[in-house]
Amino acid sequence: KQKINDNLAETIKAVFKSWFLDYTALDSKELVKSQYGLIPDGWHYELLGDLCECVTKGTTPTTLGKDFTETGINFIKGESINDDHSFNKTLFAHIDDETDELLKRSRIRENDIVFTIAGTLGKFALVDNSIIPANTNQAVAIIRTSKIKPEMLYSYFIGEWQVEFYKRNTQQAVQANLSLGTIKDLPILLPDNNGIDRYMRLIKPLISGIKTNFAE
Repeated sequence: KQKINDNLAETIKAVFKSWFLDYTALDSKELVKSQYGLIPDGWHYELLGDLCECVTKGTTPTTLGKDFTETGINFIKGESINDDHSFNKTLFAHIDDETDELLKRSRIRENDIVFTIAGTLGKFALVDNSIIPANTNQAVAIIRTSKIKPEMLYSYFIGEWQVEFYKRNTQQAVQANLSLGTIKDLPILLPDNNGIDRYMRLIKPLISGIKTNFAE
């Protein structure tokens, strides 16, 4: 399963590169100037934050005087997100319903992208319903899309679109961290509607395959 998922992720990365980095997948699209360089005619940039319903993060329950519990609502920390974009459920903590209600701003939903913003930066995963209900702490950002499909944004992360931008804008303190403002400021290159439909037809089955393997 792991090898299959690695191959699927590499395929997504290759498709993404051919579309958004070198444009080799496009049929003789004229390139035009934009504020970030040459892009295909009819494409445009939007900031990640403008494509999302919300970009937020959580809180550690102990700061509210609440303890973790043996069972209950899943509580995702940075270390429970694997490098291969799956979850290590054995490393989940848990909170009770009362604490989850206090932390309702950071409840995680299916199809959210979770992204580590403190400690080990830049690990991410696409949430499926096998880990819901769930919550998280301040080291993990929750990215919830509204204007584009979550699978499409997830493919940008797999394609490493975010890496250099976030690396340049990492804040160095006691430990490196990314602000929510920096997360939102990532410029996202978007095709025209026809391009989005064509691209989604290519990547959605690949992402579905990865999610199925993770669930198993």
